[in-house]
Amino acid sequence: MQVRILSASSQAPAWEFSAGSSSFLSREAATCMDAGGRATQERLPRASLPGFPSWGLGTSVICIFLLWLSGCALIPPEPVTAKPELMPIAQPLGPARRIVQQINAVWADRQESLLAVLELDAKHIAMAGLSNDGLSLFNLTYDGNTVVSDKSPLLPDSVAPEFIISDLQLAYWPIAELQKKLPAGWRLEAGQNKRILTVGNKKQVEVNYLSPDPVWPKAVELVNFQYNYRLNIKTLSYDLIPE
Repeated sequence: MQVRILSASSQAPAWEFSAGSSSFLSREAATCMDAGGRATQERLPRASLPGFPSWGLGTSVICIFLLWLSGCALIPPEPVTAKPELMPIAQPLGPARRIVQQINAVWADRQESLLAVLELDAKHIAMAGLSNDGLSLFNLTYDGNTVVSDKSPLLPDSVAPEFIISDLQLAYWPIAELQKKLPAGWRLEAGQNKRILTVGNKKQVEVNYLSPDPVWPKAVELVNFQYNYRLNIKTLSYDLIPE
């Protein structure tokens, strides 16, 4: 099943990544073509030097242009930044419940803290992110097919709600449900109070259960080695709600 992500934010969704730009080759090639076009449209006087054929300056300019163009062709293109790999989002799961969590996200140079209010059932996932002062940071819903999110400008570009859903499921969903969604080359394994996600024989994410609980662990640490961030998640309340 293909998951589409719709976002009201103008920024590309991710915890930490940037989009690639046009290559140096394409910009230089466009400049070469412009320069060549201007030169060949001018009518230049003919000139000669003693002992050399009487070549027109226009012909010389064309030769120089061809050498310049061949040099442009040798310039290697800039590498395009790869889009971050997002673990496929699994289906919503019951029972119906409302959960309040404190999430601390830590990068090498900064950290952010927010409150997350979750409403989960067998048909949808709804999440609202709030600052510690109660300001709305994001809202998102997932119906099993589409993630719809609305993100406040107050939230850093490095924080994307759809990545929060993926991390949420990696930490709390039954491991068998997640394994069914993994692409080829991805592995998710459980150890002693931990889970490890491996992509192409390289450890990508590790989840450590600091306060294990068979229903819903109360304290979780998630470390993403690929994008260099750590989440410390503390569950403040967990309540079943009538369906």
